[in-house]
Amino acid sequence: MEKPVNLFWTSGWDSTFRLLDLLLVQQRTVQPFYVKDHLRKSLHMEIQTMEKLTGMIFKKAPHTKQLLLPTKFKDLKGIKPNEQIQQQYARLKSVRHLGAQYEWLACFAEEEKLYDLELAIETRSPGFFTSYVKPEIIKIHDGKAENFKITDLPRNPDISLFQYFRFPIHELTKLDLQQLAIKHDFIDIMNQTWFCHSPIHEQPCGLCMPCKATMEEGLGRRIPLQSQLRHFVYTNVRMPIKHLLSTATKGKEVTIT
Repeated sequence: MEKPVNLFWTSGWDSTFRLLDLLLVQQRTVQPFYVKDHLRKSLHMEIQTMEKLTGMIFKKAPHTKQLLLPTKFKDLKGIKPNEQIQQQYARLKSVRHLGAQYEWLACFAEEEKLYDLELAIETRSPGFFTSYVKPEIIKIHDGKAENFKITDLPRNPDISLFQYFRFPIHELTKLDLQQLAIKHDFIDIMNQTWFCHSPIHEQPCGLCMPCKATMEEGLGRRIPLQSQLRHFVYTNVRMPIKHLLSTATKGKEVTIT
C-alpha cells in the first residue's frame, strides 16, 4: 500500500493547492495535519473552511474519500519542547526574522517522528526562507513525483531545523498555482480557501500579512472591497499620520486608536 503524503494543511491557498494536486491530479493518499493555536484569531475560520473544502472535494471527486485521510489535530500547547530545536531557532532568528511557526512545527514533527512533512511554501519576496533556506534546497524523487528538501549538510548547520520538511511548491507563485488550478479544474475549490489571520466579522481583514501578500501577489480579487478600503486607509492615511505625530512629539507618548 502506498505511503500517504504527510501534509500540513491550514485551509489556505498554498496548502490547499498541494492537497488538491495530490488528490485530483496525482491520485495519491494524503494524511493532513493541523496544529490548533487557540490564541490564533483565525482558528475557527480555518477549521470551518477545512470542513467546507473537504465536502467540496468529495462532491467533485467521490473517489477521494478513499484517498483523503481524516485530519490529525494537535494542540499547540501540547507539543513537547525540544531544546536543540529551540536553540537552532533562536540562532536563526538572531540573523533575520523567522516566524515562530517553524520552531513549533519542527518540534511537532520531531515528536511525531515525521521527516517528510510537506509545507506548502510558494515563492515570496525576499525573507528568511528565500535568503537562507532556498539555497540549501535540493530536488529528490519522492515515489511517483519529484519533491524538494534541504541538503543533508547545509552551510549553516542550524538550517537543519528544516530537515523535517518537504517544500513541494517552493518554485511556484500564487499566480502559478491559480493557473494550474484552472488547468486541472479545481479553481472553484481554491476560491473558497481561507488566508486571513485576523478576520473581522468572518471576512478577511485586509491588514494582516497574509491579506497583504494576497493583494501584492496578484490575488486582490479575493479581498472584499471593504477590506481593501481598510487597507488603503491604514496604509495611506493612518500610518503616515502616526509617523508624523511620532516625529513631531520627539519621543512623547502618542496613541492612535
